[in-house]
Amino acid sequence: MHMITPIELLGKELKRGFGYKAIEVDEFLEEVARDYEKVYKENNELKERVSALTENLDHYRVIEESLKKALVLAEETSKETIANADKAAKAMEEQAEMEAREILEKARREAEDFARQAREAFDKENQEKLEEIASLEKQINKLTGDYVSYKSRMMQFINGQLDYLKNPVYDLEITKKSKKEETEAAAAEEPEYDGRE
Repeated sequence: MHMITPIELLGKELKRGFGYKAIEVDEFLEEVARDYEKVYKENNELKERVSALTENLDHYRVIEESLKKALVLAEETSKETIANADKAAKAMEEQAEMEAREILEKARREAEDFARQAREAFDKENQEKLEEIASLEKQINKLTGDYVSYKSRMMQFINGQLDYLKNPVYDLEITKKSKKEETEAAAAEEPEYDGRE
């Protein structure tokens, strides 16, 4: 089974969209990658140790075969050494796997906490925006009502003034003069000619 490397973990591209802050996710992944790299190295070292112990087991088996007939005591010692080596290798491998599971579980819990905090922050900000929108809508409705009321009062005032101006008292009497009256009036305004230049 292929085990993901720390480099592959750091190079993993995640889809971006509306959600968590990218820089916080990247920082978190870097921290996880550092911890995972430590476990990854320890796991490789343990595998190398297991491989070395397995080689030792093979060596002990060769010795066992060569001394089987002559050395009963050496045969028993060899079996005991093999059993201990197998037990130690298995114990080390189980310990490494347990530590890796603990680190991954811790990372999972931290990721869930981070996601929960991000959701709570988003819900809070969203609620504040909704309240702000509701307040603005209330102000708009009040201003609209004020405008309608003001317009109604102005219309009443203007109509009252128009009714006031329609009163016959304020009509002007204009009389039109006849052509003859205009000529006589013009002549009366001209000075008489006395014959002198």
